[in-house]
Amino acid sequence: MRLLRSASSISSALAAFALQCLAAEPAKAPLETQSVLESVSNEIQGIFARSRDAIVRIEAEDDGGAMAGTGFFIEPNGVLITSYAVLGESEEIFAIIGDDRVPLKRLMADRRSGIAILKADTDKPTSFLRLGKANRLGIGAMVIAIGYPLEFPLSPSFGVVSGFDMGHGGRFFAARHIRATAPVQRGQGGAPLMNARGEVAGVIISTLENGAGLFALPGEAVDKVYHDFLAHGRIRQGWLGADVRLTDAPEHGSSIRVRNLRLNGPGYGGGLRPGDVLIQVGEWKITAPEDVLNASFYVQPEEPLDVLVSRAGKRLTLKITPGESPTGTGATPSTGEDLLNTGEQAGLQLGNQK
Repeated sequence: MRLLRSASSISSALAAFALQCLAAEPAKAPLETQSVLESVSNEIQGIFARSRDAIVRIEAEDDGGAMAGTGFFIEPNGVLITSYAVLGESEEIFAIIGDDRVPLKRLMADRRSGIAILKADTDKPTSFLRLGKANRLGIGAMVIAIGYPLEFPLSPSFGVVSGFDMGHGGRFFAARHIRATAPVQRGQGGAPLMNARGEVAGVIISTLENGAGLFALPGEAVDKVYHDFLAHGRIRQGWLGADVRLTDAPEHGSSIRVRNLRLNGPGYGGGLRPGDVLIQVGEWKITAPEDVLNASFYVQPEEPLDVLVSRAGKRLTLKITPGESPTGTGATPSTGEDLLNTGEQAGLQLGNQK
């Protein structure tokens, strides 16, 4: 999905936010209304001022022509994150830092998660942003997208979290994405989506129609990809060796039941058994098929995790140490593929209902 132009403005978003804050209260004097607007405005200006030096315009070119987007440093040594779509398979990539056009080295580009890790060719320490966690956000939480729209200077765009989704328009995401109302434009792909603490809650990957909203890969997913790269030079996908299906007899709020297990797999070795209903994998709650896909993204090989199941109606916590996926593949179905027939998954394969 391409980043498109948006007719929305920050001022209208601010006004809507202020009215939302005041809607549940009796009418107040204009001075009090103004103080709400000023408070929100000051928050946005403060986050923008603290973040701007760590955010850069990205330029690249491939067989399809010139491309541009936004990236941001996550280390003082010049390592930065952007959207995979910003650079594609291009090897000629640059960051605009002040008046300098600095060459960038591609360290890793992961089409599945939608992000790329680059390194600036500079000896100067870079300002950088800290990764936060999207799972600390709630619906209605304030977020700010900061990027380079079109040919314009770095600009903030204000909005709120409107949902957390596993896919859109027949395309499934690698992990559950943040959906937010912040308006974005072409050139803001790869930009950071900031939370109220000034942390990176996510990386802008794509938009809703007409640029009126965005999808962002969560900060914890970005952190997983980055640390896999640092430790192993590639993404490692954990594996439990479990085949799960929908059940017509949910237990403890979950409709996902283990159907089969690899006898030599980590799940069976850790005590998982056919018939168990998955309630939680690590920190991720399981209620539906898309939850299995999301949890699978975060499963790390050789890192023990708690798996909460319901067995014959009783809750049981198992300690399982995942292996590495034999196929090396992730848990993301192909575009338009049925969630219940996804083929080989990263340790939590979704089977059919029969």
